[in-house]
Amino acid sequence: MKKLFTILLTLGMMITAMAQIAPDKYYVQFTDKDNSPYSIDNPSEFLTQRAIDRRAKYSIVITNQDLPVNPQYITGVAATGAKLLNSTRWMNGITIYTTEQSVLDAINALPYVESIAKMNDRTNTLDYDKFKNESFGDELKPDNLKESASISSYDYGFAINQIEQLNGVLLHDQGFRGEGMVIAVLDAGYDVVKTQPLFDSLWANDQILGSKDFVYTDANNVYAWHYHGRMVLSCMGANIEGLMVGTAPKASYWLLRSEDGASENIIEEYNWVSAAEFADSVGADVINSSLGYIDFDNPFWDHTYDDMNGSTAVVTLGADIAASKGIMVVNSAGNSGQNPGFPWIGAPADGFDVFSIGAVDGDGNRAEFSSIG
Repeated sequence: MKKLFTILLTLGMMITAMAQIAPDKYYVQFTDKDNSPYSIDNPSEFLTQRAIDRRAKYSIVITNQDLPVNPQYITGVAATGAKLLNSTRWMNGITIYTTEQSVLDAINALPYVESIAKMNDRTNTLDYDKFKNESFGDELKPDNLKESASISSYDYGFAINQIEQLNGVLLHDQGFRGEGMVIAVLDAGYDVVKTQPLFDSLWANDQILGSKDFVYTDANNVYAWHYHGRMVLSCMGANIEGLMVGTAPKASYWLLRSEDGASENIIEEYNWVSAAEFADSVGADVINSSLGYIDFDNPFWDHTYDDMNGSTAVVTLGADIAASKGIMVVNSAGNSGQNPGFPWIGAPADGFDVFSIGAVDGDGNRAEFSSIG
């Protein structure tokens, strides 16, 4: 943990020195977890039985890293007038909202606070689309669908090309359709998932286990935001034969929103870590994240190519910790393949234990927008 704290301390150098004139979000780094009411000897207080069983399955020891942030520290910060957004047990800190410099000064004076870092520098803009570089190609148009060479009990509809590329037909026919697996999707929103017929079977069979919003924590309505998570979910959970059948139509899903589609601020990396911790605590087997971080609205936070080393970006550290808890972390390589200045993968795809997945076209060639290693 000392190495982790050193990295976070470096990130915490940007402490404000003047009164704020607009709403701001900050990360508060704590010094320790001393005098915690939680104990690693009683993990059921902060982990579900499924999460405990997953650790036991892989002989993973529960450590102080798994302990929640000391609630007394959170209460102390809240007493200054700051609004709590999310906590992160792995990083041992919290994200907060305040407009007052006096509140920041009071927090900084607390004996268990190590540092405070400003997290956002751009207000939300509804027409801001960080996924604009993605291309969904022409291969899904009916006239361009290839004739399937597979014989399967499923009629995959528009999904047949991608299922065959992944050899998913064989897996499905052998009975591997996601039964018994819990997948946590981390994304920017899941619009129309409640009403789109492609997902009817997920709802009918109680395969949507729940949702949580780590961006607007008060509203907690992931279904009111963005199309991207819905599209990601459809690749796995869609289940209408003849129209579209996904790769894991029998899996169960947690739909978590960590990404703010209307801005690009470093706080989203912390949101991601908090969401991954939640996925861990509910016993997820897989984290599916089609997100990546390189450039931010404030260039101060921008990642360089040298940062893509598996040990610098907060989101990458969190992803590797998630993997160390027995979760299979699957992340997109990124959408920077056509960027001459930075065509490489973004965080957390650089994680040592993260499956970094690039995009291909209908013929199996790398999609132009897909980032390189």
